[in-house]
Amino acid sequence: MVFRYLPDADDYKAAVKCGFSGYPAFRPGTVEHHQGVLEAFTRRLPPRAREDFSDFLARHRLPDPFPLSDMALLGYTGAALPSDGFALVPDFPDEPESFDYITELAGVRHVHGTDLSDVSAGDEVQFAVDRENPVERDALFVTHNGKPLGYVNRALRNRVAHWAAKGHLSARIERLNAKPERPLVYVRIEYR
Repeated sequence: MVFRYLPDADDYKAAVKCGFSGYPAFRPGTVEHHQGVLEAFTRRLPPRAREDFSDFLARHRLPDPFPLSDMALLGYTGAALPSDGFALVPDFPDEPESFDYITELAGVRHVHGTDLSDVSAGDEVQFAVDRENPVERDALFVTHNGKPLGYVNRALRNRVAHWAAKGHLSARIERLNAKPERPLVYVRIEYR
């Protein structure tokens, strides 16, 4: 396996503008990396032998046992571990086939606060552009009962806003964590 930076690509330049400074395992000064690529990414998965591996699969709505490779598992989970906020974000086409996607909302604590007692798994949510945002005029809110709850990841927001405007999206709260000091909200987006 080879990990390759594409520093001349528009997507790479846009990522740098958003704060990307390279994947921690691979210095961006070197364009191609040949050593330890698979190992670096599979560290983003809990071992299949862990007793709570079934819980990890269930959190991502994946079958147990998971029949595909670790690379496929990385794709389905976005390489997101329960212990941190890192995740790979898919590069969806403008007009994809039907799909479901679970994503963590950004800024919940700052937008909604820490009391999520009025929010439950299964609740429907909507999308709205935050025109009052002083930093990013195209920031995309997820709203719950008409109130802002958090933001869609900036890497996805333009496509999600486009799909929502065309009426192709629905979304629901997938799950919440139980930590009041650091509330996390996950939303299941359904594109049809």
